[in-house]
Amino acid sequence: MQPSSIYRILQKRAELALIGKVRPHDLRRTFATRMLEQGCDLFILQRAMGHTSVATTARYDFRSETSREKVCKNLEVFG
Repeated sequence: MQPSSIYRILQKRAELALIGKVRPHDLRRTFATRMLEQGCDLFILQRAMGHTSVATTARYDFRSETSREKVCKNLEVFG
């Protein structure tokens, strides 16, 4: 499948879903964010995304503040 075909399919689906313009790279961002929300280790995600640097992978972290607060509340500090 050609990249232009993927783009056209994505645009058509976004139009049908009434969500506005969506780019193919948005799928990578969503994948990375959802993996991190589920507790995936950043280094495992780095390999899954094919990045050579974990710093590149870290830029894909679009978790909400609510997600971060939830993690902090569940953190056991004293054992």
